[in-house]
Amino acid sequence: MPDCYIALGGNQGNVRETFDLALQRLDAHPRISVVKTSHWIETTPVGSQTDDVFLNGAAQLLVELSPEELLRELQSVEAELGRVRHVRWGARTLDLDLLLYDQLVLEADELVIPHPACWYRRFVLDPLVEIAPDVIHPVKQISISALQQRLLKRPFNFSIAGLPRDESTALIEQLQSRFPEVEFSCWESSEGHADPTLIAWLGADDAETRFEDLPLLPRIDASASRHDTEQNIWLLQSALDFR
Repeated sequence: MPDCYIALGGNQGNVRETFDLALQRLDAHPRISVVKTSHWIETTPVGSQTDDVFLNGAAQLLVELSPEELLRELQSVEAELGRVRHVRWGARTLDLDLLLYDQLVLEADELVIPHPACWYRRFVLDPLVEIAPDVIHPVKQISISALQQRLLKRPFNFSIAGLPRDESTALIEQLQSRFPEVEFSCWESSEGHADPTLIAWLGADDAETRFEDLPLLPRIDASASRHDTEQNIWLLQSALDFR
């Protein structure tokens, strides 16, 4: 049976009770078994859509469902327990995200596995490392524990790639004012290319660097947020510890 990991999140209502009900609902399914759960941790919300503290956790499942069937079941449990999808990063009663499905790598319209952001979000990795420290991320090819430890290193180095130099400098100045404790660099200007914690590729048409040219481990395709500084702020917030 495939070994799967999900993330749980919520900040509306009695979230602990909602988590318990969600796991009971999943475990009652004839083709799903809940094997292990993490502790629930409180995290500061990312973004500006809600001020209410989140509760986050992770669970290990054994399933006899396809990835698509499991996704539909997770969405069904969300809906049953009051989840309404309105705004990204907004308040919610329950969020169930499929993080890993064995070592499967899948890119489809409705589902991407592994979850594309699970490897750099502290609110996902901190509970996940409790129950799956030695599980290998099938794309990054290192363990969940090693992924989390990379984000704990200080100073945290965030490199911007795939922008013209002047645009990169302007973005770094904006980010530096919000995150004075973070070291920022322009990938194209860095000599020797030290090992950044994360590299955000912004994907300008005339970029010197292609996404495929960047080292596999720290690279993030952030091209969708090239003209949205807030999205890059939220990306950084999710990678740093704001508890």
